[in-house]
Amino acid sequence: MTRARWARVGRGLHWLTMVTGAALALALVPGGVAAAAPARTGLTQDGGSCGQAVGPFTVAGTRVLDADGKVFVSYGTTVSGLQYPDWEGSVGLDLDEIAATADDWCANTVRLQLSQDNLLGPNGNGDDRAYMTAIQAEVSAAESEHLVIVLNDDTEQTAPAWNLEQAPTPETETFWKDLVDLYGNDPQVILDLFNEPRLYYSGMSQAQMWQLWLNGGLFEGVNYTIGMAQLAEYVRTTLEAQNLFWVEGPRYSVSFDGMMRAGALLNVSGVVYAVHHPAAPHDTSGWYADFGYLVTQGIAPVVDGEWTNYEPVPTSGPAVVPTSCWTDAPTSVPAYLKYLSSMGIGLNVYTLLPGYMINSSGNLADPTTINAATWSCQSDQEPQPGQGAGSLVMAWFKQANG
Repeated sequence: MTRARWARVGRGLHWLTMVTGAALALALVPGGVAAAAPARTGLTQDGGSCGQAVGPFTVAGTRVLDADGKVFVSYGTTVSGLQYPDWEGSVGLDLDEIAATADDWCANTVRLQLSQDNLLGPNGNGDDRAYMTAIQAEVSAAESEHLVIVLNDDTEQTAPAWNLEQAPTPETETFWKDLVDLYGNDPQVILDLFNEPRLYYSGMSQAQMWQLWLNGGLFEGVNYTIGMAQLAEYVRTTLEAQNLFWVEGPRYSVSFDGMMRAGALLNVSGVVYAVHHPAAPHDTSGWYADFGYLVTQGIAPVVDGEWTNYEPVPTSGPAVVPTSCWTDAPTSVPAYLKYLSSMGIGLNVYTLLPGYMINSSGNLADPTTINAATWSCQSDQEPQPGQGAGSLVMAWFKQANG
């Protein structure tokens, strides 16, 4: 989902190389002179007391099991710097967010949003080695923190002159071939196959929406020849990836309502269905209809793969009403966290940026706090305190993992 990019400028980092077996990162500044990366702030370095998960991960009914056969529930953050065309300046902050996810937020998972267009270029036949190096640096950093890593293919943030892929394309298969070559046998890596498929228009029937999602088809003049069924089969069978899959639903993955009626359950192993930003009503009946039924009816495991209760208005560009704001957040957010716990469903939040889960970029351990007395979904063009659910999420993570 399109997001404001608070505090993603001013670091002056072009890219980082992780030193093998160490936590030290070196930033290449203009001219190729190596300089130490900026010191991290707000990191308590207490991650050793937090619960950690070790793969490989397997699906057993509606649960995911770790290497020891124990139930694995994903609690984590989304780190989004590598999804943007100007990703070079974001790697330093990404590494800080990865460290804070483990050390301050006591999470067990980090979800890295990547871009097939950044790797392959606008024509889909490129090979950006610097971009792949950045991916490897962030994965290495996360593994050094003993986190589970979710690799996500995002196509929403492409450069203006490039094609915006609303669903998987042949380039998506090429992207995963490159990533599976590196991580297809890595037990700590989960593959989130395609970010928020978007073959939908207002008034489309639910049956048509699910069939486009499942098998592709003609949409807005573009023939999408690869559906989620074909993509999952290709990565699992042709590429022989051993990883757990996260699979997102149609219409930005806000709901899996109607999937069973449409016969759209995927026929591949190791699938967790990942809902994003569930829409109103924010109550148990709405959550059951959107995704909870998959667990209670014994169909498949579920994770909320990307969630925020508040989205700041961008500081540049047209002012828009935040799309992810929960108007009833003071009451519905605590109820949502309780519901997820009762169902054994994990949560990955968006994101450790000001106005979402933290108050300022200077301290990644300073969470936002919902203030019921002043709650509003509006922003005055700046990140606002008393809006994001960071404090509730941090406490929930620590209770679950600590």
